[in-house]
Amino acid sequence: MVKATIIDYLQTECTALIAAHDKLLTQPRNASAVHEQRVGVKKLRAFFALTDNIPHLSFKHSRYLNKLRVLQSIAGIARDAQLQSRALTTIEKQEGWRFSYAHFLLQERQEVAAELLTTASKRLKPGTLKEVPGVFRQKLEKVREETLMEELLAYIDSQYREIASPDVRAGHAAWHEVRKQMKTVFYQLTILQPILPPEPHYKQMLAYSKRAGELLGGWHDLTVLHLFVQDTIRKAKKESMPVPVKAMRLLKTLRQNAQEELALSAAYLHKKSLD
Repeated sequence: MVKATIIDYLQTECTALIAAHDKLLTQPRNASAVHEQRVGVKKLRAFFALTDNIPHLSFKHSRYLNKLRVLQSIAGIARDAQLQSRALTTIEKQEGWRFSYAHFLLQERQEVAAELLTTASKRLKPGTLKEVPGVFRQKLEKVREETLMEELLAYIDSQYREIASPDVRAGHAAWHEVRKQMKTVFYQLTILQPILPPEPHYKQMLAYSKRAGELLGGWHDLTVLHLFVQDTIRKAKKESMPVPVKAMRLLKTLRQNAQEELALSAAYLHKKSLD
């Protein structure tokens, strides 16, 4: 049952990644395909980080993931620009003003990313992904299933326990690392979700890691957008372009929003330390 669940998950994610790749070949600006490509690689990385802990399982996944990491990086540029443009528009509506220069730069990033995705998708064809589930299944068949669930859950439990909330004054890198750890735990629990033990502990872990990831994701997006607007203002000044007062007010709003999201994230993560 455990083996079948693992293989089914791998097959589903590989199929979704191949479909996203095929769509990006002809529609490099397709937002859903860009998102699927980026998240799909993250899910596979979390999958193999989990299955690497299966005793006596010998599966060299790097040859499959190395090419996909390139596509993931490019998709990240496109996805970030899409999300930033959307978030910026939402905040601008509240401010009653549009920072046209920032939107121009974001549009330019999306255009460059689309060209890179088209080129990379043609050169880095992930056709070998089709063989991954079959090859992995053959390797997994040689592993005993009796203690498999116990071993996988023990690993996830240890990873979850090691996640510690940084000080609210800690830098971006520290909080971003916690965000990645939470996402990984959530993905790994999702792999085993159909067969998780009935104990409330695992349902709580799943719900907690999902919510923590969402909160930290909101903070991260606002922080990145704040840094982008800050850099845009700096570039405008360097080119001797007039910077409207409203642009500075927008920057202040973004900073405040990011700080509020971080405070919410910190408060939520504090609950984990109390459990």
